[in-house]
Amino acid sequence: MHRNVPQLWFEPVPWIDGKPIDRKPTEQVVNPATGQLIARVAFAESTDIEQAIASSHGAQDRWQKTSAFERGEILKRVAERLEAQRDVLARLLTAEQGKPYLQALGEVDYAASFFRWFGEEARRVCGRIAPHPQADREFLIEHKPLGLAAWITPWNFPLAQGAKKIAAALAAGCCGIWKPAESTPLIALAMAPIFEQAGLPSGAVQILPGLGSQLGSILSNHPAIRVVSLTGSVRTGREILSGAAWDIKRVLLELGGNAPFIVLPDADLDFTVDQLVRLKLFVSGQVCVTANRIFVHRDIRSAFMDKLLTRLAASKIGDGLEDGVDAGPLIHQQACQGVDMLVQKACQMGARIVGLNASYANDSRLARGSFYPATVIDGVTDQMDLFGCEIFGPIFSILEYSQVEDVVARANSVTQGLAGYVYGQDLSECKRVARRLQVGIVGINEWRPLKAEIPFGGVKQSGLGVEGGKEGIYDYLSLQVISTPRD
Repeated sequence: MHRNVPQLWFEPVPWIDGKPIDRKPTEQVVNPATGQLIARVAFAESTDIEQAIASSHGAQDRWQKTSAFERGEILKRVAERLEAQRDVLARLLTAEQGKPYLQALGEVDYAASFFRWFGEEARRVCGRIAPHPQADREFLIEHKPLGLAAWITPWNFPLAQGAKKIAAALAAGCCGIWKPAESTPLIALAMAPIFEQAGLPSGAVQILPGLGSQLGSILSNHPAIRVVSLTGSVRTGREILSGAAWDIKRVLLELGGNAPFIVLPDADLDFTVDQLVRLKLFVSGQVCVTANRIFVHRDIRSAFMDKLLTRLAASKIGDGLEDGVDAGPLIHQQACQGVDMLVQKACQMGARIVGLNASYANDSRLARGSFYPATVIDGVTDQMDLFGCEIFGPIFSILEYSQVEDVVARANSVTQGLAGYVYGQDLSECKRVARRLQVGIVGINEWRPLKAEIPFGGVKQSGLGVEGGKEGIYDYLSLQVISTPRD
């Protein structure tokens, strides 16, 4: 079955103060699987940011005075509308980003879960009364919204990453400006009518598609913005931190990952290989928490490789709008070139390509797509860029180890610390290894542990702050202490 790209039901232009601005769409958005034009979008200009911030100021004053209960109900209505429109949103997301339709449905549901979660958490932000050294006085400790936020989101999860940030900020009483990635602006603009239908006040969320190199720096430097949340590269994170330093803004960063996937000697290989392939083909490996370095114990390496090659050969890479597709294209041709450079350099240093899946090549309609074959590379060493860099493609980099102590040290030897995975049947040993990994989240025998109910963030150069969980709302709040006489 082939699903159609939906007709746009919204104006593909910046949304400011609850309505589309009068601007001619000129920038192309193409389907990375076919190279076909989906739509033209108008990018925001620097003057639009000033207009959006002026609108947001009024909305901020009204929104932070809205009761936490009412804010929560609006967020839950956003979740309901996402779920009601999940098919059309998923088809748009697949067409724009390339991931398979079922994965796009999962992203819509994942996004809805954050609006529902923070819709509940909004009314659970409570202050407290603390005792004062003087018997006739007391301290009131209260949480206050930080103010206007800037949300800068990536192209790999263009809906879910926006939901994580926006839902938490709105629950805390903060309004803001959403700058989606220039490659995937449509799914963000599709949220404008959903916010309006849910009852969100005009100006509470401004949506400004545009070039990150232009708008990102303006937002991080603007004195009216009090908190900046970015999901992106380490390089961009450094630029945002630098720009925010002058006004001492709060900065939240989810940056690159380099997740170790550790297969212990007693692992169930059929289960482990199936989970690994699902993880690595998810969004074609373009995921910060995907398995980047696959550590396999020497004693099981041969059996593991046989099962991996068999399982990968049974997978299908193609147009995500077709049934039965496990992985789609990369986001653009430059991404393919970047992944290929890493692969070729590793092979020049002694690694070997031992398996490929290029099933997309059987479909002539995909000749203009930005596909890269799912590739298994054996003989990867710690000195290769495949070890130290975030690959962002469907590359299975296989490394051998013999001692658990050694593999933990190697897993922790990189500058990134976002996610990790441990597979084995002895849960005590799995937990022992997991606790020693220098990462923000570990999946033990689970390839997708991220949920709205838990905090997620990185350590080392993988980021600052967290998203999700009861902790996620507090990055948008400040504390105020009032010393007052007791009644």
